[in-house]
Amino acid sequence: MDSAVKRGMGCARPVRLRGRKEVVHKATGESATVYDSGDEVDGQTYVRCGDRRASVCPSCSHEYKGDAWHLLMCGLAGGKGIPANVAAWPCTFATLTAPSFGPVHGIRGKGPCRMRRDKPACTHGRPLWCGKRHRDDDSQVGQPLCWECYDYVGQVLWQWYAPELWRRFSIGLQRELAKQVGLTMPAFRKACRISYSKVVEFQARAAIHVHAPIRLDGADGPDGLPCALDLSTADLEDAIQTAAANVRVDAEPLRDGTVVRLRWGSQIDTRTIVDTADRESGRVGRVVHPEQVAAYLAKYLTKSTEDFGLPNRVRSVLHARRAGASPHALRIIETAIRLSREHESYGRLASCLGTLGYRGHPITKSRRYSVTFEQLRRSRRVFRSKPAGLDPDADIRELLDDDPPEGFEVVSSFVYVGRGYLGLDQAAAAVRSAALARAR
Repeated sequence: MDSAVKRGMGCARPVRLRGRKEVVHKATGESATVYDSGDEVDGQTYVRCGDRRASVCPSCSHEYKGDAWHLLMCGLAGGKGIPANVAAWPCTFATLTAPSFGPVHGIRGKGPCRMRRDKPACTHGRPLWCGKRHRDDDSQVGQPLCWECYDYVGQVLWQWYAPELWRRFSIGLQRELAKQVGLTMPAFRKACRISYSKVVEFQARAAIHVHAPIRLDGADGPDGLPCALDLSTADLEDAIQTAAANVRVDAEPLRDGTVVRLRWGSQIDTRTIVDTADRESGRVGRVVHPEQVAAYLAKYLTKSTEDFGLPNRVRSVLHARRAGASPHALRIIETAIRLSREHESYGRLASCLGTLGYRGHPITKSRRYSVTFEQLRRSRRVFRSKPAGLDPDADIRELLDDDPPEGFEVVSSFVYVGRGYLGLDQAAAAVRSAALARAR
């Protein structure tokens, strides 16, 4: 296989860099080159693109999915330096959804979409019922029954303020738990810490919903003693229901002075996470296994808005239309562009068209929930350089792969050259490498 493909390791569109890495003595300034891209056959360094989307780069997406699984799993069952006793602490899998912005076509089990005996119509003359049994690949699923009745402004504003809704929910959750044990907020924080990981998934109606494994730790996080307060998983789930139902955010006034009040949807779901749950049945009940949760969330992290026909970056409605975006997604983009021009508070909406107004990250976590992506990637670099020197059970939170001798520092200077392979033979070899990786 071509050396460039080996360095890209099957990446579909690797980043090409040119530069060097040097070790410099801090006192004298004396330096020694430890790597130079000029030593490569084509004078360039190939770095994986790292794209999480399977539709863009299957190889990097597969690696990202594995890292996400480990990040989530370590927070639920321990590993890679996180103590295994966290598996016995109160923990639940919470799902928070968006409210309704209007009726849409959907899949209702084996029954029809929206069967109504009276067969009503909206004010625009369109039927508010549907007797069709939609399949998973039906393009109508998620589309409004009447696009003129649908609250596109409300959905775009909700997507924009979703990170703020989550912030207020996390504060409200602490308050509810503190109220349950009769403590003030400062006293509660000294005795208990809420750790979580938050994953965002797009529903068929192009609105996000939030999945979050939430765990109760002691004051020192996963490395210390468990929470000493009298709180069970049931108490945690009750507090989640109450906190989510009470969250309200008032959006900045629109041009006509209207203030839209935003909240979470009424469908708030919690499922207890225990390592004794059945993970082989394939069914997801009220009690779930940590591996089920980690696998479910890692799978959806490799997807974005491509199901709506959108590229990663959307510049305009015309750009989205040419890319094959659905009519529903196009109307959301039109609304976001209009709002970005009406109010300075929504100016950055124009840079979030590819995510339909959502400005947050696909996955975030509290500081002490688990290991980080950077720590996982660092351990992989160490393993590739010296596989026999890395203990599989090592605490990767303390791992350093570029630790220079005392008195020295590592200085890297690379410039961006381009993206992708320079020849068709390299690209074909990368496709073969990605296919072999999937087969294995």
